[in-house]
Amino acid sequence: MIPRLSLNGIRKSFGATRALDGVDLSVRPGEVHAIIGENGAGKSTLMRVLSGAHRPDAGEIRFDGKPLHFAGPRDSQSAGIAMIYQELNLAPDLSVCQNITLGREPQPTGSVFAHLARCIGWVDQETQRRWASEALAKLNCDHLSLDRPAGELSIAEQQMVEIARAVVTSSHDSSGSLKLLILDEPTSSLTQVDTERLFDVIERLSNDGVSILYISHFLEECERIADRFTVLRDGRTVATGRMPGTSPQTQSDASNPNAADNEPPTPMDEIIRSMVGRDMSDLYPKFTHTRGDVALEVKQIQSADGPQSVSFEVHRGEILGIAGLIGAGRTETLRTIFGLDTLTGGVVSIAGKPTACRRPDLSWTRDSMGLVSEDRKNEGLFLDRSLTDNLTITRMDTYRKRGLLSSSAMSQSTQQWMQTLDVKAASPYQSIGELSGGNQQKIALARLLHHDCAILLLDEPTRGIDIGSKEVIYRQIGELAATGKAIILVSSYLPELLGVCDRIGVFANGEMTDLRDTDCWTEHELLAAAIG
Repeated sequence: MIPRLSLNGIRKSFGATRALDGVDLSVRPGEVHAIIGENGAGKSTLMRVLSGAHRPDAGEIRFDGKPLHFAGPRDSQSAGIAMIYQELNLAPDLSVCQNITLGREPQPTGSVFAHLARCIGWVDQETQRRWASEALAKLNCDHLSLDRPAGELSIAEQQMVEIARAVVTSSHDSSGSLKLLILDEPTSSLTQVDTERLFDVIERLSNDGVSILYISHFLEECERIADRFTVLRDGRTVATGRMPGTSPQTQSDASNPNAADNEPPTPMDEIIRSMVGRDMSDLYPKFTHTRGDVALEVKQIQSADGPQSVSFEVHRGEILGIAGLIGAGRTETLRTIFGLDTLTGGVVSIAGKPTACRRPDLSWTRDSMGLVSEDRKNEGLFLDRSLTDNLTITRMDTYRKRGLLSSSAMSQSTQQWMQTLDVKAASPYQSIGELSGGNQQKIALARLLHHDCAILLLDEPTRGIDIGSKEVIYRQIGELAATGKAIILVSSYLPELLGVCDRIGVFANGEMTDLRDTDCWTEHELLAAAIG
């Protein structure tokens, strides 16, 4: 069978940095192929090469057996390739219909007036709505209103609109239908329910012969949805094969478009070893920690758009997990406790003492409380500033002498935290915006450690980062609990909560509906409680 996509020796450099150093990849028609690798392995660069955003310095790309050369993203789209980035790219003020057909708006045809209409940019709205409706129906999303502004949709719904746009772009391009869909961390902001819906769409497209490149740090998802995998490390292909749990097929099975020559599935621990370059004995390391006095207690707290009469407590030396669907009030509760959102009712007590005023500056100084935001790019970091600036900004008095800051002492402290959390960067003076997501998240956590916070509010601290970086953060969280820190961990990734936390509470509709010891929960029970 001729591969849908074949890459041989793809290389790409940016100055002295070699992002891709010999990538080989083969994807069959209708195959779901997982691209696995740590942050900085070259996944994003490779996808930008395939989307036409970057031109490779060397190597060959063949599509349906023919050499393919991209002058830009439009050529990639014309070939039937669509890319859905992790950071969704919709026009929030335009309608669902307008976003789906954006850049491919149908023009009137067949008359002198039609020619005039095309000249002034007139859109054939009837055809436009038909195209959008057909694309949504193909994805089983025809319940979405075509007239609703895209900015009012949930993240999952916006993702479906982006995929529908890819279907429209390819279906009404001269070259034909969608052939290859690239999904970059598609579930990083989705709930379990929305993830299931996305998997249904992927299966539907795959059955129609569309090849899927699926990039994700969630290996359990890759194992479930993908047929085959390729592991990248340091810009090179280091492993490829059949995913665990899939059955080897013989080439005589002509009815199966993904038939392989009796290739056995690859064990998951072998995939992880290829990915990180070492054995990982335990992703969720266990540390002995004793629950002490109550560090933080909230009673009937409320905010305008968040918690509604939420009550719980977290002890020193305890990791309290919070589960729930996106929008259930988890993030808003942490923001209210920290003082970013206005507390409209209830009481927040620190070490048994009620606090009448909640402000971020007082949380840092008075309460010894730190927050790692779920939105590290917009709220958690100064992307155009150095690692040192980001790490030391909340505790600069330590480095003041006679009114002047000691930059050498600040960079030395940053270097120590870089070593502790295994942050990969050129120097403490490097702009943090140049780092991978995992290394950025480590610096965001290091700021709380450097501040020596007694209470840590961690909102999705491992979202969008690789398994090696997750292991480092899990280990650090366990060590912090062992030293008596009180930790609240919000996560949409249920295995993470079950593997790390001592107790888990579930949020639904702005309320904590259930709170139990972790041993009393299963993934199914957590999901059922979140759905209500």
